[in-house]
Amino acid sequence: MGETNKNQKIIVVLDDLFFSSKIREASKSLNLDIEFLKNTEGLLEKLKTIQPSLIIFDLNSKASNPLEAIQNLKSSPELKDITVLGYLSHVQTELKEAASEAGCDLILPRSKLSKDLRTILSKYSR
Repeated sequence: MGETNKNQKIIVVLDDLFFSSKIREASKSLNLDIEFLKNTEGLLEKLKTIQPSLIIFDLNSKASNPLEAIQNLKSSPELKDITVLGYLSHVQTELKEAASEAGCDLILPRSKLSKDLRTILSKYSR
């Protein structure tokens, strides 16, 4: 007990300090192995060595192009089965549609992700 769950890694790509601290706190309380990236640079390279159970993208990221990264990820035969969750403001219907077209598996409003964060992280840590 007390050991980090290393069999399932979760990668979070975001540049929002508020949300990263929220996710970090939830992951600590669940004792999860979560890696934070500030942008998508090097993500595909990293995925050659680890296969996470979930990748979370801030679809509003200013530091990277999450839609392009999702599309690249989903077009790769070796990586396409990784679950991708994107979050955004609930009023961004066009961005939600674009994320869906890019291959995002689950798209949540920021408020829903925030509310259900522990449950979501727990689900993908098994």
